[in-house]
Amino acid sequence: MKRFPESIAIAGAWGYIGRLFLDAAVALGLRTYVYDPGPAPDDLALDRVTRVASEEEFYRLPADLFHLAVHPEHRQKGLSVLLDRASKEQILVLVEKPMAPPERPEECRHIIEATNRSNAVVLYDFPELFDPITHRIGEFLAGFRAVEITSIYVQRSKDREDPANPRNYKRMVDIQYQESVHCLAFALNLLARVRGGLGQVFDGGLWLAARSEPYRPPNPQDYPRVVDGKCEFVLKLGGVTVEGLTDFKKGAEWAKRRIIRGLGDGKPFLIEAEFLEGEKHLIIVGEDQGFNPNANSYGEVIETFGRWYNEEGAERLMSGLYPHPEFARMTYQISSALWRSCRDRAPISLYSVEDLKSFDARFAAAIDQTPRHGA
Repeated sequence: MKRFPESIAIAGAWGYIGRLFLDAAVALGLRTYVYDPGPAPDDLALDRVTRVASEEEFYRLPADLFHLAVHPEHRQKGLSVLLDRASKEQILVLVEKPMAPPERPEECRHIIEATNRSNAVVLYDFPELFDPITHRIGEFLAGFRAVEITSIYVQRSKDREDPANPRNYKRMVDIQYQESVHCLAFALNLLARVRGGLGQVFDGGLWLAARSEPYRPPNPQDYPRVVDGKCEFVLKLGGVTVEGLTDFKKGAEWAKRRIIRGLGDGKPFLIEAEFLEGEKHLIIVGEDQGFNPNANSYGEVIETFGRWYNEEGAERLMSGLYPHPEFARMTYQISSALWRSCRDRAPISLYSVEDLKSFDARFAAAIDQTPRHGA
């Protein structure tokens, strides 16, 4: 079978995530196009990429896969151009999260409507969902006649306040959207696979309680308002307790940890996964599954997207249990609930998927009232 994708076009290639995908694409030997109006990094061999001078030229490229790694407030324009182009041809797009800026939840609906009118395949970049470790977890659970997940622990954390780390000068949004959303995506995907669909995950409703601490960036002048930098939460979905920690505060542990407890055909199991590059591993019922601790998560996203497209097809990717826009919107909405629980210092109960769909629009004005740094 012909290798796919053979080429990738990355917008925002000099940013943190864009550069990780750029390096992964080059290592995979892909024909790599980049667009970023800023100065190119000093350590980048420009002869290994094709730099595009303008947005217009970039979005006309004949690339197999586009990756939008720009800030959320700039992402909508590029996605709109690609979706317009996809009215005449099929285009594959990988988009960074969050799905929309925290203060503009209505963009989620607009994206879904525009995507549905197009021939585009749009997936969101939740790396753990593309990772072979997650695939192996799914295989293990599929080996039982009856599976019950009893608890899930999810953690993503790193020191993002250290002024000595250049990466920490890149702007971020509230951690509920920046990092907690990855944890939510993993839990939702896992429970949906066990229960047979996303709708079934919400049987019995949703309850959550969360608390947060403000982020103290090394460059506060670049932030229009204070954003949250740590979030601890408890989420209950249909009898399953999901505990989470997302932490960007000074001295935070570097981790991308998942711990799953449950019963398979009545027997207890424990799954321990670490997705942090350099320390990747998966232990199922005490047995190490032999994954490469240094596997490149971003190369795996590219390769898995290509494999899914070849094996499943466009229609399946946009309707099944994949990180398509409808799935991304659900993670955005639960992120909104986390943020609101932190702000109000109170639990939140939602009784159906429809409750969740209407929730994010109710709090956008509150974000605009968040004070600026130093205020």
